Amino acid sequence: MTLRRFASGMAVGALALVFTGAAAVAQELNEVCPDSPDMTGALWGLVSDPDTQMGLPSATVVASWEKDGEEGQMEGQTALDGGYTLCYVPLGVEISVQPLFMGTGGAAATANLTEEITRMDLVFSLSGVGSGGGDDDRIWACFGADDNQINMQNSRLVRCETSWQELERCPKEAEHGQVQATITGAGVGTFREALEKVIVETRRLGANALINWRWNRNSLTAEAVTITVDPSTCT
Repeated sequence: MTLRRFASGMAVGALALVFTGAAAVAQELNEVCPDSPDMTGALWGLVSDPDTQMGLPSATVVASWEKDGEEGQMEGQTALDGGYTLCYVPLGVEISVQPLFMGTGGAAATANLTEEITRMDLVFSLSGVGSGGGDDDRIWACFGADDNQINMQNSRLVRCETSWQELERCPKEAEHGQVQATITGAGVGTFREALEKVIVETRRLGANALINWRWNRNSLTAEAVTITVDPSTCT
Protein backbone atom coordinates (compact mmCIF):
# COMPACT_ATOMS: atom_id res chain seq x y z
CA MET A 1 0.00 0.00 0.00
CA THR A 2 1.41 3.37 -0.96
CA LEU A 3 1.27 6.21 1.48
CA ARG A 4 1.97 9.83 0.73
CA ARG A 5 3.58 12.21 3.17
CA PHE A 6 3.58 15.94 2.57
CA ALA A 7 5.86 18.47 4.21
CA SER A 8 5.97 22.11 3.13
CA GLY A 9 4.20 21.12 -0.06
CA MET A 10 6.78 18.52 -1.04
CA ALA A 11 5.65 14.89 -1.44
CA VAL A 12 7.80 11.87 -0.72
CA GLY A 13 6.93 8.19 -0.84
CA ALA A 14 6.57 6.04 2.27
CA LEU A 15 5.68 2.40 2.83
CA ALA A 16 2.57 1.58 4.86
CA LEU A 17 1.58 -1.86 6.11
CA VAL A 18 -2.15 -2.48 6.32
CA PHE A 19 -3.38 -5.03 8.86
CA THR A 20 -6.78 -5.74 10.29
CA GLY A 21 -7.35 -3.94 13.57
CA ALA A 22 -7.04 -7.05 15.71
CA ALA A 23 -3.61 -7.81 14.29
CA ALA A 24 -2.37 -4.27 14.80
CA VAL A 25 -3.10 -3.95 18.50
CA ALA A 26 -1.35 -7.19 19.41
CA GLN A 27 2.01 -6.12 18.05
CA GLU A 28 4.74 -3.71 18.99
CA LEU A 29 5.03 -0.54 16.93
CA ASN A 30 8.06 -1.67 14.93
CA GLU A 31 6.31 -4.91 14.04
CA VAL A 32 3.34 -2.99 12.68
CA CYS A 33 5.33 -0.09 11.20
CA PRO A 34 8.98 -1.07 10.60
CA ASP A 35 11.65 1.60 11.10
CA SER A 36 9.23 4.05 12.70
CA PRO A 37 10.97 7.37 13.46
CA ASP A 38 10.95 8.75 16.99
CA MET A 39 7.77 10.52 18.06
CA THR A 40 5.59 8.71 15.52
CA GLY A 41 2.96 6.06 15.99
CA ALA A 42 0.35 3.90 14.28
CA LEU A 43 -3.32 4.79 13.96
CA TRP A 44 -5.67 1.87 13.39
CA GLY A 45 -9.32 0.98 13.53
CA LEU A 46 -12.40 -0.03 11.56
CA VAL A 47 -14.44 1.88 9.01
CA SER A 48 -18.04 0.68 9.13
CA ASP A 49 -21.47 1.59 7.79
CA PRO A 50 -23.60 2.61 10.80
CA ASP A 51 -26.78 1.42 9.09
CA THR A 52 -25.62 -2.14 8.45
CA GLN A 53 -22.90 -2.36 11.14
CA MET A 54 -20.67 -3.90 8.48
CA GLY A 55 -17.03 -3.09 7.82
CA LEU A 56 -16.38 -1.15 4.63
CA PRO A 57 -13.63 -2.58 2.38
CA SER A 58 -11.59 -0.50 -0.07
CA ALA A 59 -12.46 2.80 1.58
CA THR A 60 -9.69 5.40 1.81
CA VAL A 61 -8.66 6.80 5.18
CA VAL A 62 -6.86 10.16 5.12
CA ALA A 63 -5.03 11.62 8.12
CA SER A 64 -3.79 15.22 8.02
CA TRP A 65 -2.06 17.49 10.50
CA GLU A 66 0.13 20.54 10.97
CA LYS A 67 3.40 20.33 12.91
CA ASP A 68 6.08 22.98 13.29
CA GLY A 69 4.45 25.07 10.60
CA GLU A 70 4.45 22.23 8.06
CA GLU A 71 1.43 20.33 6.78
CA GLY A 72 1.47 16.55 6.62
CA GLN A 73 -0.84 13.90 5.24
CA MET A 74 -1.07 10.11 5.12
CA GLU A 75 -3.61 7.88 3.42
CA GLY A 76 -4.31 4.19 3.09
CA GLN A 77 -7.12 1.80 2.17
CA THR A 78 -9.20 -0.49 4.33
CA ALA A 79 -8.89 -4.26 4.13
CA LEU A 80 -11.75 -6.65 3.38
CA ASP A 81 -13.01 -6.41 6.97
CA GLY A 82 -12.94 -2.61 6.96
CA GLY A 83 -9.77 -2.47 9.06
CA TYR A 84 -7.04 0.07 8.39
CA THR A 85 -3.62 0.99 9.76
CA LEU A 86 -1.74 4.23 9.11
CA CYS A 87 1.96 4.27 9.98
CA TYR A 88 4.39 7.07 10.83
CA VAL A 89 1.72 9.42 12.20
CA PRO A 90 3.25 12.07 14.53
CA LEU A 91 2.61 11.88 18.27
CA GLY A 92 1.38 14.82 20.32
CA VAL A 93 -0.22 16.61 17.37
CA GLU A 94 -3.92 17.04 16.56
CA ILE A 95 -4.74 14.71 13.67
CA SER A 96 -7.82 14.99 11.46
CA VAL A 97 -8.92 11.60 10.15
CA GLN A 98 -11.55 11.18 7.42
CA PRO A 99 -12.90 8.16 5.53
CA LEU A 100 -13.67 8.48 1.80
CA PHE A 101 -15.53 6.11 -0.48
CA MET A 102 -16.56 6.38 -4.14
CA GLY A 103 -15.49 10.01 -4.24
CA THR A 104 -17.53 10.97 -1.17
CA GLY A 105 -16.05 12.09 2.14
CA GLY A 106 -17.41 10.85 5.44
CA ALA A 107 -17.44 12.61 8.79
CA ALA A 108 -13.97 13.59 9.98
CA ALA A 109 -12.76 12.83 13.50
CA THR A 110 -9.82 14.24 15.44
CA ALA A 111 -7.22 12.52 17.57
CA ASN A 112 -4.07 13.42 19.45
CA LEU A 113 -1.85 10.37 19.58
CA THR A 114 -0.22 9.96 22.98
CA GLU A 115 0.47 6.23 22.65
CA GLU A 116 2.47 4.50 19.95
CA ILE A 117 -0.52 2.46 18.78
CA THR A 118 -3.91 4.20 18.94
CA ARG A 119 -7.31 2.93 17.87
CA MET A 120 -9.84 5.17 16.08
CA ASP A 121 -12.97 3.66 14.56
CA LEU A 122 -14.71 5.64 11.82
CA VAL A 123 -18.19 5.55 10.33
CA PHE A 124 -19.26 6.08 6.74
CA SER A 125 -22.90 5.82 5.72
CA LEU A 126 -23.45 4.24 2.31
CA SER A 127 -26.89 5.86 2.05
CA GLY A 128 -27.05 7.92 -1.09
CA VAL A 129 -23.57 6.98 -2.36
CA GLY A 130 -23.54 6.17 -6.06
CA SER A 131 -27.06 7.47 -6.57
CA GLY A 132 -26.07 9.41 -9.67
CA GLY A 133 -26.07 12.89 -8.16
CA GLY A 134 -24.96 15.77 -10.35
CA ASP A 135 -21.92 16.57 -8.19
CA ASP A 136 -20.12 13.37 -9.16
CA ASP A 137 -17.57 14.24 -11.83
CA ARG A 138 -15.59 11.00 -11.83
CA ILE A 139 -14.81 9.36 -15.16
CA TRP A 140 -17.14 6.51 -16.12
CA ALA A 141 -14.99 3.41 -16.38
CA CYS A 142 -15.10 -0.28 -15.49
CA PHE A 143 -12.15 -2.64 -15.70
CA GLY A 144 -14.28 -5.71 -16.36
CA ALA A 145 -16.59 -8.21 -14.69
CA ASP A 146 -13.68 -10.08 -13.11
CA ASP A 147 -11.94 -6.97 -11.77
CA ASN A 148 -14.38 -5.58 -9.22
CA GLN A 149 -11.61 -5.36 -6.61
CA ILE A 150 -9.63 -3.06 -8.95
CA ASN A 151 -12.78 -1.02 -9.55
CA MET A 152 -13.37 -0.59 -5.80
CA GLN A 153 -9.73 0.19 -5.04
CA ASN A 154 -9.87 3.07 -7.52
CA SER A 155 -13.39 4.25 -6.71
CA ARG A 156 -12.14 7.75 -5.86
CA LEU A 157 -11.08 8.13 -9.51
CA VAL A 158 -13.68 6.24 -11.54
CA ARG A 159 -17.40 5.43 -11.34
CA CYS A 160 -18.25 1.81 -11.91
CA GLU A 161 -21.32 -0.31 -11.18
CA THR A 162 -21.69 -3.98 -12.05
CA SER A 163 -24.44 -3.10 -14.55
CA TRP A 164 -22.01 -0.86 -16.45
CA GLN A 165 -19.67 -3.63 -17.58
CA GLU A 166 -20.53 -3.01 -21.25
CA LEU A 167 -19.73 0.71 -21.48
CA GLU A 168 -18.55 0.06 -25.04
CA ARG A 169 -22.24 -0.32 -26.03
CA CYS A 170 -23.21 3.19 -24.91
CA PRO A 171 -24.04 5.69 -27.68
CA LYS A 172 -21.04 7.95 -28.19
CA GLU A 173 -21.17 11.64 -28.90
CA ALA A 174 -17.45 11.77 -29.64
CA GLU A 175 -14.38 9.55 -29.73
CA HIS A 176 -11.21 11.28 -28.57
CA GLY A 177 -8.60 8.63 -29.27
CA GLN A 178 -6.27 6.55 -27.15
CA VAL A 179 -4.88 7.61 -23.78
CA GLN A 180 -1.89 5.85 -22.24
CA ALA A 181 0.41 5.98 -19.22
CA THR A 182 3.53 4.05 -18.31
CA ILE A 183 3.47 1.76 -15.27
CA THR A 184 6.73 1.98 -13.35
CA GLY A 185 7.26 -0.75 -10.76
CA ALA A 186 4.65 -3.04 -9.24
CA GLY A 187 1.76 -2.77 -6.81
CA VAL A 188 -1.47 -0.88 -6.24
CA GLY A 189 0.29 2.46 -5.92
CA THR A 190 2.06 2.35 -9.28
CA PHE A 191 -1.10 1.20 -11.06
CA ARG A 192 -3.04 4.06 -9.48
CA GLU A 193 -0.39 6.61 -10.48
CA ALA A 194 -0.74 5.46 -14.09
CA LEU A 195 -4.53 5.58 -13.83
CA GLU A 196 -4.40 9.13 -12.48
CA LYS A 197 -2.32 10.19 -15.48
CA VAL A 198 -4.78 8.54 -17.87
CA ILE A 199 -7.70 10.33 -16.21
CA VAL A 200 -5.95 13.72 -16.34
CA GLU A 201 -5.46 13.27 -20.07
CA THR A 202 -9.05 12.06 -20.50
CA ARG A 203 -10.38 15.21 -18.84
CA ARG A 204 -8.05 17.37 -20.94
CA LEU A 205 -9.59 15.84 -24.07
CA GLY A 206 -13.10 16.61 -22.80
CA ALA A 207 -14.13 12.96 -22.50
CA ASN A 208 -16.23 11.54 -19.67
CA ALA A 209 -15.70 7.78 -20.11
CA LEU A 210 -12.94 5.26 -20.78
CA ILE A 211 -13.49 1.99 -22.65
CA ASN A 212 -11.49 -0.91 -24.10
CA TRP A 213 -8.94 -1.11 -21.29
CA ARG A 214 -5.62 -2.81 -21.99
CA TRP A 215 -2.80 -3.08 -19.51
CA ASN A 216 0.31 -5.06 -18.69
CA ARG A 217 3.18 -4.50 -16.32
CA ASN A 218 4.55 -1.68 -18.50
CA SER A 219 1.56 0.37 -19.60
CA LEU A 220 -2.11 1.24 -19.09
CA THR A 221 -4.14 2.12 -22.18
CA ALA A 222 -7.78 2.94 -22.91
CA GLU A 223 -9.95 4.82 -25.40
CA ALA A 224 -11.43 8.14 -24.29
CA VAL A 225 -15.02 8.81 -25.38
CA THR A 226 -17.93 11.07 -24.57
CA ILE A 227 -21.22 9.32 -23.83
CA THR A 228 -24.46 11.18 -23.23
CA VAL A 229 -26.60 8.53 -21.52
CA ASP A 230 -26.62 6.88 -18.12
CA PRO A 231 -24.31 3.86 -18.39
CA SER A 232 -26.86 1.65 -16.62
CA THR A 233 -28.96 1.80 -19.82
CA CYS A 234 -26.13 0.44 -22.00
CA THR A 235 -26.04 -3.18 -20.82
